Amino acid sequence: MPVINTTSKNLSTYKTKMFRDVVRLVENAITDVQILAMRDAPKFVNIDKKFTNKGLTGEVGVMGEMEGNHIAAYIEFGTGLSAREILAPYPQWIKDIAHEFYVNGQGKLKGKPYLYNNFLVIAEKFKRDLKELVDGQSNGD
Repeated sequence: MPVINTTSKNLSTYKTKMFRDVVRLVENAITDVQILAMRDAPKFVNIDKKFTNKGLTGEVGVMGEMEGNHIAAYIEFGTGLSAREILAPYPQWIKDIAHEFYVNGQGKLKGKPYLYNNFLVIAEKFKRDLKELVDGQSNGD
């Protein structure tokens, strides 16, 4: 008896489309963070991005000559009281990163956030967009 099987083709098409849509969301989110961070960062701080895992993972941050130079972190988080004020509303994982640059808590450099503040805003948008994408796909949209 002849059988026509469209299920595997439909699943393959769905998988390819979903993958492409998720990669697009990741690219857009990382690019948005980069643009906002570049707008807010001092001109000498190089904000760059990279993608791995076939585009499913994106990173944005201080790269190049400034990588490993603590001044970018001191500007992002501030030092002393400024750091305490800037970090107060941040999640613990960001506080942990900032703590890697802690010296004695007596610094006087006023911070000017440029990366993590923008990342947190865009991450929330990314979560909403991803949920919308998944919900739309599961509803057959």
